[in-house]
Amino acid sequence: MPISRTLSAWSAAGVTLALLAGGVGAAPALAAPGEETPITTATFEWGVNAVSQGTSNSGACSYFVAGIADGTDADYRTTEGNVTLLKRAANGDALKVTRDNRCLPMVGDDSRQRALFTGGTGQHNTATGEAHIAWTGAFTIYSYGGLVPWYIQDPVLDVDATGHGVIRATLGGSAGDPGGSGAITPLTPVKNATILELDGVSISGNEIRSTPHYAGTDYFPLIDPKNPASPRSKDSAISPATKAANPTGWGSWPTDMVDFHYRSGLTTYWHSSGGSGDAKKVPYGVTLSLAGGVPDYADIQPITITRQPSGVQALPGDTVTLTGAATTNIPMTYQWQRADSWRGPWKNVEGATEASLVLADRKVGDAGYYRLSVQAGSLSANTYDAFVDVQALVLPWEDSKPRNRVVYAGSQAFVTSGFTGYPEPVYVPQLSRDGGKSWANVLPGDGLLNSRSMVVDAVPADWDGAQYRTLARNGHGPDVVSSIGHFTVLPAPTTPTLRLNVESHPAGTRFDVTKNNDIDVLGGGFGTPKTNLIYGIVPTASWNARGADYLAEDAVTRVEIEPGWNLRNGFFDRSVRPSAGTMKPGVDYSVVLLSATPGDRSLDAALQLPLVAAVPDPDPSTDPSTGPTTEPSPQPSTDPSLEPSTTPTGTAAPSAAPGTDGHPGPGSSTAGAGTTPGDPEGKSGGLAHTGSSPLLALGGAGLILALGAVMALRARRRDVI
Repeated sequence: MPISRTLSAWSAAGVTLALLAGGVGAAPALAAPGEETPITTATFEWGVNAVSQGTSNSGACSYFVAGIADGTDADYRTTEGNVTLLKRAANGDALKVTRDNRCLPMVGDDSRQRALFTGGTGQHNTATGEAHIAWTGAFTIYSYGGLVPWYIQDPVLDVDATGHGVIRATLGGSAGDPGGSGAITPLTPVKNATILELDGVSISGNEIRSTPHYAGTDYFPLIDPKNPASPRSKDSAISPATKAANPTGWGSWPTDMVDFHYRSGLTTYWHSSGGSGDAKKVPYGVTLSLAGGVPDYADIQPITITRQPSGVQALPGDTVTLTGAATTNIPMTYQWQRADSWRGPWKNVEGATEASLVLADRKVGDAGYYRLSVQAGSLSANTYDAFVDVQALVLPWEDSKPRNRVVYAGSQAFVTSGFTGYPEPVYVPQLSRDGGKSWANVLPGDGLLNSRSMVVDAVPADWDGAQYRTLARNGHGPDVVSSIGHFTVLPAPTTPTLRLNVESHPAGTRFDVTKNNDIDVLGGGFGTPKTNLIYGIVPTASWNARGADYLAEDAVTRVEIEPGWNLRNGFFDRSVRPSAGTMKPGVDYSVVLLSATPGDRSLDAALQLPLVAAVPDPDPSTDPSTGPTTEPSPQPSTDPSLEPSTTPTGTAAPSAAPGTDGHPGPGSSTAGAGTTPGDPEGKSGGLAHTGSSPLLALGGAGLILALGAVMALRARRRDVI
């Protein structure tokens, strides 16, 4: 049974994995050479790869669930049918996996989860070595803690006479957003997909040995990754630089597997990309046996880190103490380690074998990363690294003043006030409603904010006219007071509305179609959409003449967006960036938002753009003119294009995940506002919003804090995939 191979041989650190028989059970009597031997009790155990184990790049834990699961924690289970989950210690001991220990590391940072299929059936030709074994059941990998749930169902192993093996299965699940929006889209299952290839397959008694196929395998992506029938690119997804940097280790999973994950959103987790995370992408070996079952579990608890060391910003002469702790049910030893980079290499600190590490008389230049390594028998685990910095004292000084904010009541607002200093300052946000005569802390308790940025999830209406400031402190000297920003809080629209951001585009702004433009648009009056939306720029005439099935086919720039990200509390906030020449001089254009479902007009909203008037070509007999300008006109504009659009009440759409169409995504300010009748001062202008980071909800006025320090740590720790 010849099997076409798509992968090349792989070895880890030059060592071919020996896949030992596991489980218990009586071995069947083998037939005479050349006869087909039936198989009735085969086992298949697999951990996929290190990317699928333990902490992911987002900080969420990736873990396994028995059966086909929906990505929610409520659907978690460790057994279903012929599938059982377990953990493997370094010495091969099997440990029972539970909800509580599923994310705990077993060896280093690897949680070493395995999915065990039992009751495999098939046949083995003892003369040729050919074999066919099939298992029933499934397990789901909760990548990013369930943000991208996908499953492997009913695996089948075929081995040919050359010792080459192929494992096929049904791949299914949902496309998710690793960025954290929580939105998932079911994918069409792929049946009979090649998920792994094996080299050097040999069967001796009940033991099956093999080596996964990876290194040297190329991957050529589909031109349209969402369409399995799309032609393939002639260019490899693995760059020449990546191949040159790792000539014997670069590689890819089978094409079927990678194609599926280009649709799931996990894309380059399945082939080399040149990042530091490439080593985690390599397939784990499979453990196969012709006769086996669920093993006996060792009475060992995985190591639980109960205290993480915290980073310290020290001054010259300071003494720094770092402390970590862990528990398990067998004896443990501690060893502190140091590195110049969070990536390592890590070296033991001589004599540092206690839970606490004391670093005395710090000096400028003594900076380094420290972690506590814990060993318990065949188990090991490491704390997070803690950065110890040593610099001279710098009292806080303001480097970023707060902006005046014009927002809708109930909308989200991003406010920032920045100071530089060492140690890094903490902040106390304050609000005044009496013109600065008195100030009250915005946050409860001690009022502290460990970031220069604060997100107000839903701005209260009574903040209209309020002033905002922060106090900065770093433990040395008095608090330093920031400059003052002002809030203008407007009544929220009740119908779908788009308008320009008055903060970015003052009254009189006009856009020059001959130049690149960055247009900040604010929306309000939307509900919760049940459909994708189309967002873009279209000729105003075609919008006015649109029929029930209009889908902005004539848009000069357009993107289809899904619920999530930019729609918050019924408000929409996103930039649109037409490049020079995409809009034609003399033609009117509008920014529009509409349902991607033909016939649904409930979400329609439009904003006619104020454009610089087209200038005729100059008479060659005269001196050339300076041409149009994008500078705001000195007089307030009365152009009706600055009025907000008003359409029948409906539900509106959020924007797509950041980065899909040039949108800046989390951390970038986009907003919109204009003027309305009866509002000569332009106070009905809009909301400036910064896309979300993982935030901590505080309730009350709807505050969520941008945990800048935590996110910076995660950004530093994450592997580049």
